Amino acid sequence: MAVVFNHNKKVSWVFLFALVTISVLSYSIILLPREIPFLKTLSVLTRYNATRFLPAATILLISALSIKNQRLSIITTALVFFPLFSLALNGLWAGAYSENYVLSGLVPRSDAYGFYTGAISLMETGTLSSIAMRRPLYGGFLAFILWISGGNLQISLAIIVYLTAAVCFFSVIAVKNSFNSIAAVLYFFILFFFIRRFIGITMSENMGFLLGTSSLTCFLFALKEFKHSHKKSILSFLFGALLYSFAQAARPGAVVVLPLIVLFAGWLWRGKNKFSWKWIVGTTIIVIAGFMINTLVFKITSPENTSQISNIGYGVYGLAAGGKGWKQIFTDYPEINMLGAGIRERRITEIIIQEIITHPENLIKGIFTQFKILFSFQSTNSLFSFVVTKNAIFNYGLISLFFGLSIYGIIAAVHQYKKPLGAFILLLLLGFLFSLPLAPAYQTQYMRVYASSIFLLGLLPAFGLSSLLKHLPASMHKFIKLNNPDQSILSTPAILFSIFLLLFIVGGPISVKFFSPSEIPSLEECPEDQSKVVLNYYPGSSISILRNSPDIMTWVPLVTQLDYKGSIHNICCGDEIA
Repeated sequence: MAVVFNHNKKVSWVFLFALVTISVLSYSIILLPREIPFLKTLSVLTRYNATRFLPAATILLISALSIKNQRLSIITTALVFFPLFSLALNGLWAGAYSENYVLSGLVPRSDAYGFYTGAISLMETGTLSSIAMRRPLYGGFLAFILWISGGNLQISLAIIVYLTAAVCFFSVIAVKNSFNSIAAVLYFFILFFFIRRFIGITMSENMGFLLGTSSLTCFLFALKEFKHSHKKSILSFLFGALLYSFAQAARPGAVVVLPLIVLFAGWLWRGKNKFSWKWIVGTTIIVIAGFMINTLVFKITSPENTSQISNIGYGVYGLAAGGKGWKQIFTDYPEINMLGAGIRERRITEIIIQEIITHPENLIKGIFTQFKILFSFQSTNSLFSFVVTKNAIFNYGLISLFFGLSIYGIIAAVHQYKKPLGAFILLLLLGFLFSLPLAPAYQTQYMRVYASSIFLLGLLPAFGLSSLLKHLPASMHKFIKLNNPDQSILSTPAILFSIFLLLFIVGGPISVKFFSPSEIPSLEECPEDQSKVVLNYYPGSSISILRNSPDIMTWVPLVTQLDYKGSIHNICCGDEIA
């Protein structure tokens, strides 16, 4: 039995079932064994070491993507691809490392703690709380995953990481179809180096990454389909625009890309006119719908008289004040913290406007400061800071390569500005650059504020590498696998996967709200000097710290005292460590 998924491709349901089964099994099998030293070492290297991970993964992925038989290539790529993500998750659990957003590999900390407890609140009381109210799509989705897993945090994290792996898998295939296998592998590494810091962490960057990367997949399939079927092409593009608007609602970053996407749709499907107003209006409605649905989810899942916007403007003020940090406003205007939601945001907006009018030179200085940091080799705040390792020479070489290929990619896009793909890449670049004053990237570590648009930092060097390889002699094209068949049989399955993902993201929180308890269980009264607390215990959501023993290997939820105390110094705040 076969179903037509593309204008000239057929794929059997048996093949799709096999692909899903293989991806789930190859992903899950890594997470099941315990007390295997080799697996622990491999997992830690995948998560924390780039110098050893990069060469091995490059050979495996290029070999898999370059297989001539399309189905065999897809299956083999999945066999390589999904275990890389489970190894990265295992690296956190096998080492039980403490990081800024997690203690001992599992317990959420700082903002991650706020998202986790906010999601638990939706499960237990029917409303989000804490920082999760700012990102209702993510807070609600996390609550939904926790709900279907019985509150088990480890299982929930494993599900989210699998979805991340699937999104990356489809996106890499889309880039491979548009460019070639080598460029697709380069694109993968930039995505992977970024997201592996958030694998196993309950941060909203996961949601921005999921939706943003999915949107690019749809855009690339739309551009690939443009010459063959305008109807399929525009539908894919419109869905990509919807996904990107959701991505910006879930984790705001390169918001200026949105109006440019609208103009691009009107230009690409213009027919004989300069612009198609029909598609400009249609794409605008789609983009607005994403934000409206986000607002609807917020109103359904959040307490009354609360505001979703509670930290807007901090970064913009730091930029307008001369390139300082996002905390600068609290130093210059400490009374801001005393204002209520709504009033605070209006006051911050007034302060920013006043600062720009009074000292416009500070804004220019701030912009130069931001660009100086972003286009540098700084280990925490530059454009490619998320690929930094402990090997300085390796860092300079890798980041220089990414910068160089990105510049060549821009040059190639300018030369191809009349072609849909070249024009689209330039559009993404302009949207990214013009978004920097609104969401200053240099103020947060590892470009995390741009989680929903990080695909651009992978797409540019991938396009540059693809364009560069085309200048090689034709005799070498076959040798470096430039002409192997594309795998567009996965275009419709990728879009269907994104549709189901979006349905879970929107419908999941509403389902949790509907089935949440109507009231908190009543308990016996406490003595007058004590407060009553109801605390649910969820399996897979705690660690056990054990005495050091040769027969005990750290692997979450079991952690030895030595490993617990050793890694706790990786977090900030001395008083908290003590």
